[in-house]
Amino acid sequence: MDQSDALQRVVRAAISQRQVVQPGGGGTKGFLHPAAADAVLVSTAEHEGVLHYHPDELVIRVRSGTRLIDLQATLSEAGQYLPCEPPSFGAAGTVGGMVAAGLAGPSRPYVGGVRDYVLGMKLILPSGEIAAFGGDVMKNVAGYDITRLNVGARGSLGLILEVALKVLPIPEVVQVYGLKCDPSLAQRHMLALRRLTGLSASAYFDGVLLVRYQGSKRAKAAFEQTLGQGFMPVSNAGLAAVRDLSFAHTEHLWRWDGAVDAPVTGRLVAMDWGGALRWFASDAAPDIAADEGVITWFRPGEGVLPALTPRADGVGRLQQRVKTALDANGTFIGYPALRPSS
Repeated sequence: MDQSDALQRVVRAAISQRQVVQPGGGGTKGFLHPAAADAVLVSTAEHEGVLHYHPDELVIRVRSGTRLIDLQATLSEAGQYLPCEPPSFGAAGTVGGMVAAGLAGPSRPYVGGVRDYVLGMKLILPSGEIAAFGGDVMKNVAGYDITRLNVGARGSLGLILEVALKVLPIPEVVQVYGLKCDPSLAQRHMLALRRLTGLSASAYFDGVLLVRYQGSKRAKAAFEQTLGQGFMPVSNAGLAAVRDLSFAHTEHLWRWDGAVDAPVTGRLVAMDWGGALRWFASDAAPDIAADEGVITWFRPGEGVLPALTPRADGVGRLQQRVKTALDANGTFIGYPALRPSS
């Protein structure tokens, strides 16, 4: 159901009263950006539906409140899928939340992330106006690629109303293989296999190295031969757990991004993206050298939330520059503070 006008009225009312707007959807990713006490929460959950989909075009346009599982079901019926395999964190997860979070699953290093599959979008701007971006719809303003900037911005630059996505045919063969080993051996295998043709996932979870093949039946044998002995066919459950962060822990969950060959240290929960993405469970920020990667707080545990601060590195400064350029009056909530305080 189209709720564009109603959503625009709410945003404009907040602007007139100088209140900060915090976009939301199904509520499954609220931990990524805890609600501000003084913010007006604007939900797109009822703004749903497929607007345009012809499978031969490999493009689908949906309203932002469309549930991710419904999008995936529609694509599956046509033998297609969204290759970046974004997590939903629950059945209520929406396409708008997927784009705003910008999170991608184990296939990210091999096929690209959410940003690579978003062709265009319609959103409510900080001015309260509705505008469409991407493709031939409207030129981007002031040299900024508005569509891509809103992917992963967590609602800090606008309220997403519609999204056009590139999709692809489901591969002929999809098979996951597992090898029981310790984290160090898993890392060595990840480095050795990272350029293997057909590799679409390389992760480590619960004492098992998980690699996934996607491709033709004919090429599958060559893939298995390169893997060597010890790897056995397994279900997709382990990779799904890594994608959806289905980790059983009571501590805070921390995300580490760095080089694939950086030493494996700390209370490691899982590795993904061939070792370039790692998850740690700890009440305090993991003690990892700054030159080995970037640590950010991701999800709360049962303990007291540690002191956090906005990123002050190049990425943080760039985020602030973009925010100032596109939302100088602070209509939408700022990007969350995720770095541990020094």
